Amino acid sequence: MRQALSCILALALAACSTTVDHSAARWDASAARSAAPIPFTTASVEKQADGSYHIAWQMAGAGHVRIFASSDPAALTTAQPVAQGRATDSTTIASLASDKRWYFTLMPDRGGPLLLADRALHLSTAPNFRDIGGYRTSDGHWVKPGLIYRSDQLDRLSDGDLAAIGALKPGLLVDLRTETERKREPDRVPPAVRQQILDVAADSSGSLGGDMRKAQAAIASGQGAALLAAANRDFVSLPSARAAYGTLLRQLAEGNDGPLIYHCTAGKDRTGWATAIILTLLGVPQETVMADYLASNHYLQAKNEATIATLKASGAAFDPAFLEPVLTVRPEYLQSAFDEVQRRYGSFDAYVRDGLGLSQSDIAALRRRYLTGP
Repeated sequence: MRQALSCILALALAACSTTVDHSAARWDASAARSAAPIPFTTASVEKQADGSYHIAWQMAGAGHVRIFASSDPAALTTAQPVAQGRATDSTTIASLASDKRWYFTLMPDRGGPLLLADRALHLSTAPNFRDIGGYRTSDGHWVKPGLIYRSDQLDRLSDGDLAAIGALKPGLLVDLRTETERKREPDRVPPAVRQQILDVAADSSGSLGGDMRKAQAAIASGQGAALLAAANRDFVSLPSARAAYGTLLRQLAEGNDGPLIYHCTAGKDRTGWATAIILTLLGVPQETVMADYLASNHYLQAKNEATIATLKASGAAFDPAFLEPVLTVRPEYLQSAFDEVQRRYGSFDAYVRDGLGLSQSDIAALRRRYLTGP
């Protein structure tokens, strides 16, 4: 029983994962149109339970849109649109092959096109595997989809889910986990994918990579929320965390022979801060960054419920309710990291420059590679 409880708590404490890049060729196909301002102020794609796709949008300065579908993100348009609509509208598209990842090009009558996809890959054995693209920045650019992916643990991948990740043709998989996690739960990786270890918590003496007995005692006494807030501060302050996140960002800036995937165990804490850094650097509004962070609660809900059920069935003398703050994310966790940035560096820009070691050319490369729109 004690061993089962330790395993459950180890999984609960282990946090996070990502992917990147066929950018230049993908967007050259309609360079002339892409040079025009993108008129979409909001747009989203969500795959429904029946396999259809619900697409909604709003435009300013354009009156009509045609929608094209392709399983190849490089093909912005196909022979015939699958739908069309007005400046503010929505549509549902059905009868697309269920074994493919679909990209939708929204082509307005005035302005540049917008490429979107459902962020989730809907992998049953990696439920928090998702695209971080498709977000609008404060200045009207959009984060390109299909280039950067975040994920939870990849050791439990089914053959089908492994094949689905392989179909993305990733060029690099970055593992943010500790040595203990990697040995206990080694990743399943598609053939020929390059791997890189960036241990965020290598220098930690606390809950991440530190004394698990202390962490377990903290959770058992109802201190799980404080534990996670402290961990998020560590993501900013630990030398190993700064080195890991800085290297990840430089890998993204340099590009790879395909999309980049980064992950940890739950895909919510170490991976969550990595995603917050990337999206903030690209100019995504903070409320959108927070919404993406909190989305882990939705994607991990079934997995977390199963963990709590296992704990209850074990008969352990441990209140399962104390696990909830550790299995989920809360706004105050991410805010703890941003507050630590402000306390130590005075601004996010200074953190990126002095803490992560990025140059202005690195930042310019990131924005050039992963943003669309003039």
